[in-house]
Amino acid sequence: MNGEAATVTAPPPPTVPPAPTAPPPLTAAGSAAAGFTATDSYLRAADEVGLLSRLDGLPLVAGEYLEPASRELQCLVEYAAPELLADAPRLLDTLFSRHPDCTAAVVRVPAHLAPHALLQPLLTYLRHVAEPPPTPGARPSDAVDIRDAADPDRDAVGRWLSQAIRGACAGRGATVDELGTEDCVRGLLTAPDRRSYLVSAPGQVDPVGHATILTDAYDDVSGTGFVELVDILVEDGGLRRSATDRLVAACARTAAELGLPLIGHVSHPRDPDGADPAATIVAALCRKGWTPTHLYRYAARP
Repeated sequence: MNGEAATVTAPPPPTVPPAPTAPPPLTAAGSAAAGFTATDSYLRAADEVGLLSRLDGLPLVAGEYLEPASRELQCLVEYAAPELLADAPRLLDTLFSRHPDCTAAVVRVPAHLAPHALLQPLLTYLRHVAEPPPTPGARPSDAVDIRDAADPDRDAVGRWLSQAIRGACAGRGATVDELGTEDCVRGLLTAPDRRSYLVSAPGQVDPVGHATILTDAYDDVSGTGFVELVDILVEDGGLRRSATDRLVAACARTAAELGLPLIGHVSHPRDPDGADPAATIVAALCRKGWTPTHLYRYAARP
């Protein structure tokens, strides 16, 4: 999403596969029905592959993850009990002790939990719920043309995806790894479930922006299938608001046709002064019919 409700995105972290069976609950971790919270089957699967441990008797799913665009080795926490999230200093000390080669920790946090100050925002995931009623006197958002991307549009879509990944990386103060970024873009372009929509000014042939989605996304932690809005970018500032609205509507229609939720995410730049400019973007998205589901939060090794 771009413009007033802009976001640049990066590929989300990987997760472990869900367990194929459903024995008695391992812990009361929540369910998919409650939102994007960890299921018991996910925790069993994490246990089977050696990623589940205990801290003070509470479950913790963590492993090492090489972030492809920056090549930073991170300790990725896909689940930590709420009590552990509340005691972030102890949690981080444990993570960095167990993973001495990691330079940062990335921790998944449910949207309803208040974050600890040591865990800085990295990615906010949001679900598109419904379009709010139009504001009286609002300008109509149909003054653009939307079409499906075709093979000749591949280079343009790849350029915009690369721009988004590089922008998110730079915003976090990380050095962009060229090969890693190219691999990310190539993976998105060749994904069999990718769909891209292009937007142009009325009567113009050349597109000025895109929306790219993955229609077969799956959140292993909560056991939820969804349509992932990977990126929206509109280069024409004069068309940005109307074009973004139309692109989101096209993505939402696709998700509705598939009977799946539409999920997007906002990348939060790091600010040494502690400011979070992306918070205003999240607030704008919420006013446009999005609601946060979960977040990934970041802490550098002291």
